[in-house]
Amino acid sequence: MTTSTQADHHRCVRCTLPATHPGADLDAQGFCAFCRNNALPEAQQNAFDSEDALAEALAPFKHAGKKYDVVVPLSGGVDSSFALIRIVEKFGLRALAFHNDHGFEDSVATANVRKLCASLDVDLVLWQHDIGFMKALWRHLNTSPVLGLSGCYLCGNIIYLNALAIAESFGVPLVINGYTKGQAGIVNQRERGLDLFAQFLKHAKHDREFTEELLEKYRVLERRRDYSSPEDFAAGPTDKILVVPFFLFKFYKTDKELLQAECRRRFDWQPMATSYPARTTNCKMIWLNTYVDIKKTGSSIYDEEYASLVRAGEMSRDQAISDLEHNPPPGLVESLAQAIDLDLDTVPGEFDVRRR
Repeated sequence: MTTSTQADHHRCVRCTLPATHPGADLDAQGFCAFCRNNALPEAQQNAFDSEDALAEALAPFKHAGKKYDVVVPLSGGVDSSFALIRIVEKFGLRALAFHNDHGFEDSVATANVRKLCASLDVDLVLWQHDIGFMKALWRHLNTSPVLGLSGCYLCGNIIYLNALAIAESFGVPLVINGYTKGQAGIVNQRERGLDLFAQFLKHAKHDREFTEELLEKYRVLERRRDYSSPEDFAAGPTDKILVVPFFLFKFYKTDKELLQAECRRRFDWQPMATSYPARTTNCKMIWLNTYVDIKKTGSSIYDEEYASLVRAGEMSRDQAISDLEHNPPPGLVESLAQAIDLDLDTVPGEFDVRRR
């Protein structure tokens, strides 16, 4: 099954954002509102002039935890793998790696995580958990009429919460995520996220057991503080867990080829046979979630992420369009829907589902 929309060829001529994306507002010349307004990455990218300066700022966190200084979530992809390598070898932090397996991870990704941690002599928490809960999460999300709330976005939130829970359990004062700059920008849209989450809870309220478990997971947010400026490092460890997006800073680039070369040099990193977007290492459920997002809105959360990367100068427009071609292996979307008891005919949406 392949996906597309009637607006396939109506993307921003600069950053690739689809005309169907909320707020795109393409003008007669084909530029989106974000490009017309010169939307730039977060200002805190420029907070440090060099990696050495960032390493110095992180120094107060060395030996601040009981056994570990930082929790680092790992997908098995090059972004989070490179982040862990630098955290250990450049920053000298005692890392506890965390790999989340909700039942739909690819064995290649998990093998990459194991090999990297063995190479760096880093302890690993492999958390295979909540499979029934995650299936319910995707089922409710993909039948929800709430537009703009991706199954991948909320799943990413769950992984974020699990990393915080591990940090709390082990007494670790710091979490560093290997988000791309585009992902970090989406995560930082707090008001938007809270509004969509509230709408989703109303949709899923009939499943009381699920919603109670979901809300219980979010209680750990009381323990976190998000990085916003260098002062957060200057304050050192506190009773709150500091969360930092690794690729937020200007000297780290979301260059898949360079990062892949570094990971291959450091350990036997292997690519997945198929993944979406191309050149990434994401779980299989991403195919179904993206299929549903496109059917509902004509675009996906990855369109938003990659448009941000193009605007930041970290990816060419042609490369982004190539990576974003949604071409699921035959039968995969249907088998994933069956695995979570989702009837694809019940998925709301007004866009054609054809070749993208």
